[in-house]
Amino acid sequence: MRILIVEDDRVSRLIIERSLLKSGYETVAVDNIDAALRCVLEGGIQFVVTDWLMPGGNGTELCQKIRALNLPSYIYIILVTALEDAQSVVQGMDAGADDFIRKPVLFDELNARIRAGERILRLEQALLENNLRLRETSNQLLAAHETINRDLKMAAAMQRNLLPDAATQSQGIAIDWLFHPSTHLSGDIFNFFPLDERHCGFYIIDVAGHGIASAMQSFTLSRLLSPDTHGGSYLKCRSPTTPYQQTVQAPPAVVGALNRQFQTDISNILYFTMIYGVIDTQAKTLELCQAGHPAALYQHHQRPAEFIGKGGLPVGIIAETCYEAVRIHYQPGDRLFLYSDGVTECESPTGEMFGSERLHQVVEKTRGLPVAEAIRALDIAIRSWHGGIGFEDDISLLMLAM
Repeated sequence: MRILIVEDDRVSRLIIERSLLKSGYETVAVDNIDAALRCVLEGGIQFVVTDWLMPGGNGTELCQKIRALNLPSYIYIILVTALEDAQSVVQGMDAGADDFIRKPVLFDELNARIRAGERILRLEQALLENNLRLRETSNQLLAAHETINRDLKMAAAMQRNLLPDAATQSQGIAIDWLFHPSTHLSGDIFNFFPLDERHCGFYIIDVAGHGIASAMQSFTLSRLLSPDTHGGSYLKCRSPTTPYQQTVQAPPAVVGALNRQFQTDISNILYFTMIYGVIDTQAKTLELCQAGHPAALYQHHQRPAEFIGKGGLPVGIIAETCYEAVRIHYQPGDRLFLYSDGVTECESPTGEMFGSERLHQVVEKTRGLPVAEAIRALDIAIRSWHGGIGFEDDISLLMLAM
């Protein structure tokens, strides 16, 4: 360790210097505070032993000037003084001194005080190194967080691209929807698509939980339930009369097949609720199968809206579950609303849930509105009810207008 000795008396300076050299310390000795400050600014000084009274400036002034430099590492300062009063001790401490030693200097005492100061400096150095490591770790975590956040945003954009085009039509069926994930990624997914020249399929799925695992499960299900992939075998089967043709699978058969494949176990605990349905646009029929999902809301163009479906078990709970279908003959102007439980369980600032009855009332108020305006009205109602910025659960709602 390098110690700066500041003493205007040449003899005292040499005695202190030789004592410290004998104890194994590297020393620099000067006789005034200006020279002392230059040594400090040159660097390498860790410890200062300075006399209190000197011509051209005293030891307390040197303490103040050293502390005002805001150096990268701490310098421990011992004041050497003949002053005995307590007020002088207070003055020296206020100026920035760490310790005192009385004249005449006892060198065993000086060495002991220096060793005590060394322990403090080592602790300070260890603290600096720990802080540096923490800063580096923090920077690494921040960079990792930014990477994860960027990836999550990209994944969220990919997930949104899986949703059907809003305010679109197919075979005379108009659709629109609203979708508000509680985080970047959602366990909710829904779609509407043509199956052949007369049939359209639709579904809404809510995977248990939130975040990446639920989103990956919903992504997998969306691929399996797409008629444009090999997963189309879920939606169609070979015709018994014409082997080279395929017929549309009934909704209970589709849900049952998913239930057999996605049974929960130790490696997979992500069960899900869903509604899958098929519309025959020629026969004007709508058939849907409900698996633990909130009941769909069917709005006849001339009668009040009603909830349809009896619930059923979620997919993945019991492999032998038999699912039933609800079949409706629809008329032009009828509408179907599918939604996740995030809608009905959406809480107001006071903790009250939006509820199915309130949803029914809002849907009835949208009667006669164009599809896009009806969805906008539903969105405004849910947001106004919640009153906050984000939602605690995923919000999804799919509207079909026949």
